[in-house]
Amino acid sequence: MVLRQRWIGWGVALLIVWISIMMVTACSPSSWQEMSAKVATFTPTPAWKSSPTLVVAASEATASDEVMISPLAETPKSMNAPAGMGTPVVVTYRTPEPTRTPTRTPTVAGPTPTATVVIPERPEGENPLTGLIVSDPSKLKRRPIAVRVGNDPITRPQAGLMSADVVYEEIVEWWVTRFTAIYLSEDPQVVAPIRSARLINTQLTMQYQAALASSGGSDGVRWELSQLPIVNLDEYFYPQPYFYRKNEGWQTRLALDVSAARELLAKKNMEAPVVLRGFIFSDAPIGGQKAETVFIPYPRRTSQTLWRYDAASERYLRWVAGEPLFDSTTQKQVSAANVIVYYASHEPTDIVEDSKGATSIRIIVNGEGRVQVFRDGVVMEGLWRTDGTQTPEFIFPNGEPIPLKRGNSWIEVVPPEYQILVNATPTPAANQ
Repeated sequence: MVLRQRWIGWGVALLIVWISIMMVTACSPSSWQEMSAKVATFTPTPAWKSSPTLVVAASEATASDEVMISPLAETPKSMNAPAGMGTPVVVTYRTPEPTRTPTRTPTVAGPTPTATVVIPERPEGENPLTGLIVSDPSKLKRRPIAVRVGNDPITRPQAGLMSADVVYEEIVEWWVTRFTAIYLSEDPQVVAPIRSARLINTQLTMQYQAALASSGGSDGVRWELSQLPIVNLDEYFYPQPYFYRKNEGWQTRLALDVSAARELLAKKNMEAPVVLRGFIFSDAPIGGQKAETVFIPYPRRTSQTLWRYDAASERYLRWVAGEPLFDSTTQKQVSAANVIVYYASHEPTDIVEDSKGATSIRIIVNGEGRVQVFRDGVVMEGLWRTDGTQTPEFIFPNGEPIPLKRGNSWIEVVPPEYQILVNATPTPAANQ
């Protein structure tokens, strides 16, 4: 009996010791728990923090796409023109801290209230976007089609650009540029390559009351577009007018048949007569300073653009990264009757555009801002303004309209801080 009691006592003691050991162990995290704790407290850098600051050296004369990328700094470095482009173009482009928007609350730069829009009187059959008389006036009583076209080096030469009445060029993530080509008077069967929409299209589509043709977009951009009363011909919703070109990569294979897009609009009852304010035109410029060349210092070297006035054709011819840009449909160099530099605010967002975390840029093209209009070898300074429901108007500081030359226009959208190089004397090597 005594022995049995001793065994019970020893058992109780051992149990107490075992419980104590377990309690101590529980209070000390294992190596796995320590690793888990570290993972749990790790905070990744927000996507917008990874946006690079691009620095292009003025002394580097190369046709390669090599660039110098550094993290966003308090005082960004200036960007100079490539070697042989004359006086350096000093660009101080500061990227401010972004303001995160509430979940599912878009900050679409919508129309701002202004006075009643006055539609200018025009001769019968005059295209409000070009000032040219069209052979079929019924074409002007329909909706413009705004098409997203790529401008990465691999996408050149593009097809169908010379059929557009107006082409906008804007900066997108990774500092390359992209086009929005607007078609009213012509319906080319091939416009390529088709790329995705960006935030700027929430405003341009409304200004031109256009149907937007693109190939998808980020979730944030597509959602903002869905909140607007626009006609969205996204390829994912309406694949009919789009087609793949043979022997092309994923960035260049998708094309749009604008005439097929017109048929789709009519079939789906999305076509409508649109009254556009359009632009004011004249046979000769009003004043202005000599401007035979204009250099647009877009951040990435492969997007830097030169327009050179050609007196024989009375048009500006386009070069990109030192190479003439051609339209693969016409096999002719891209040219414009008017080159318009449109200074607009560029704001960072937290809308992620790709798998590497690059974020979208919100460019504000509604409201008003500085403008430079190049035509007939001269430049006129003034303001652009639009309430967002109509095409922009261009005015002198005294309020009088700046008339455009009859023909197509290219609108180069740049940040307000940009300094455009005018009347440079490029070396031959810079344009080969």
